[in-house]
Amino acid sequence: MTQTEKPTTTIFDILTLRAKKGTYGYIHTMKRFAAIRAALCCGFSLLLVICGRLIFTRYAGLFTLLAIISSVPAAMSAVSFIMYARFRTGSREIFDSVESLRNNAPVFYDSVITTPDKSYGVNCFVALNKNLLAFSDHEKIEVSKLEKYLQNMARKNGYKDWTIKVFTDFSAYQERLGYLKEKKVKPLNKDREMIELVGNLSL
Repeated sequence: MTQTEKPTTTIFDILTLRAKKGTYGYIHTMKRFAAIRAALCCGFSLLLVICGRLIFTRYAGLFTLLAIISSVPAAMSAVSFIMYARFRTGSREIFDSVESLRNNAPVFYDSVITTPDKSYGVNCFVALNKNLLAFSDHEKIEVSKLEKYLQNMARKNGYKDWTIKVFTDFSAYQERLGYLKEKKVKPLNKDREMIELVGNLSL
């Protein structure tokens, strides 16, 4: 499978936070937003220090205090960028294929599931007729651990008797979605609720 072009992101999208969680390109856009926000916050803190030391020397203590206070959101922005920088948006080819096969089933793209031990990048989740089917082409995916975590979280939130499967072979994933499409399986309200849960578990 070849990696295709990344989703186009304009500066307007970044600055207005138009990236919607669960849509294709979310990680790509948020990574850039987090980088810009971290740079601006750090730059503002540095500007306060310079003003206190070189321009308003009489109020150097006050400016230093303001710089320290402003470093908190700067640090939070830097952490946010580091989290997003570890992951990436999947190829457009994967997105287009899933869109053609999901047959109106609820879907969640560009997910980062954070477990107590590790964070996992997942290209997409599809929920259909009490089946939660995930695909990831990210490296170092521990399938059994991720499936166990998702099962535990589903049970804790009242979703019992669900089949939860994480695929790393896209051909097998396509085959499973194609089978459900061929059988004309219709989405249930519970399927939409499960996707909402995925959104709550995702970064």
